[in-house]
Amino acid sequence: MLYDLAFLIFSLFYLPTLIFNGKMHADFAERFGSYASDKRKALETAKGGIWIQAVSVGEVAACKGLINGLKGLYPDKEIVLSTITKAGNTLARKLYAKDAVIIYFPLDLSWIVRKVVALIRPAIYVMIETEIWPNVIKGIKNTGAHSVMVNGRISDRSFGKYKAAAIFLKSTMGRVDLFCMQSSVDAERIKTIGAPREKVIVTGNMKLDAEPNTDEASIERLRSAIGIEPGARILVAGSIHPGEELVILETYSRLKKEFPDLRLILAPRHVEKFPYFESIVKDDFGFKSYLASSSSPSRSGESVIIVDTIGRLTDLYALAAVVFIGGSIVRHGGQNPVEAAILGKPVIFGPHMFNFRDIAADLLRSGGAIEVKDAGEMTAVMRSMLMYDGKAREIGERARRMLIERRGATARNINAICEILSTR
Repeated sequence: MLYDLAFLIFSLFYLPTLIFNGKMHADFAERFGSYASDKRKALETAKGGIWIQAVSVGEVAACKGLINGLKGLYPDKEIVLSTITKAGNTLARKLYAKDAVIIYFPLDLSWIVRKVVALIRPAIYVMIETEIWPNVIKGIKNTGAHSVMVNGRISDRSFGKYKAAAIFLKSTMGRVDLFCMQSSVDAERIKTIGAPREKVIVTGNMKLDAEPNTDEASIERLRSAIGIEPGARILVAGSIHPGEELVILETYSRLKKEFPDLRLILAPRHVEKFPYFESIVKDDFGFKSYLASSSSPSRSGESVIIVDTIGRLTDLYALAAVVFIGGSIVRHGGQNPVEAAILGKPVIFGPHMFNFRDIAADLLRSGGAIEVKDAGEMTAVMRSMLMYDGKAREIGERARRMLIERRGATARNINAICEILSTR
């Protein structure tokens, strides 16, 4: 009851923020358990199936191997995939419309959760990464169904918050059947906040299992579609947060003078911010720019391409001569470097990679990534890579080999889910 009251108060203050930021959308009623008639029928048909909760884009993308594997092993079980963010929902519909019923995750209020859980009534509820919603987990347990966390990860920032709430989470953690964590550090952290030790295992990071697009024909089609001329070398700055665009554009401005064939693809972490990035590119640095979604893009060598659509970044990494990982120059904690590194691309990031501390440290140790702190260092490193492409390929290959050696988490998580379902 106290949790419901606290969550309701938070929601009342948070909803105006959603409206102000333009994040309220036509399907938001689904978060209250209200579905269109066709979707409600699909959810009723899915009873006894598998409910997977993935917050946003990164978690949704990580589900691919998991969903394919579970569909192959349990063809008679329908899959429900829920997300919280609009971007995650958009990507889920793009990737899994034929394989799952896509919904928005319900607000974690008991009266909403009871309605949604009764409608879906899954055999198992699968949380991707660290999705601890007390009422949903309790509601699943009350139906006699199982729940499992896979690809579990607890960042430095989240750990402090969860530790502060550990006394309130203990009963919730006890209702989860199994915690499959990415690393030993994540495993110890989940135990600290209340997970029973005997229910915690380390299975690895499913994002390492993603199969990169290495088809040369499709890569060239993409290059042509976004207006990059043959022979041009490409710097991809992925998941950039406000403040980092200045460092990237300063670096690009310097390098462009030495390497006239160099092009920049600038991908904001939040694509709705592209007008802000357009203004910085034009007004502060004097470059022409166009949007990656443009049907007739300029082919001027002066142009900066700004990504304004969801779900394209991994494909764009395939075009890169060098990749910068955003969220790491500013103190955000970094974004996922795996998509670029598994393609064998030389990866550069800033000093603030604490959200991906383990994988960033492994990349640095293996010689598969380079850390920089400002535009000066970034320029020097990128200049070296562009001058000596053999060196760049060697760095990328070290990263790729290291990641391949750590694959297999998806299969281990599927095996864990199968073992739990076998006890039902």
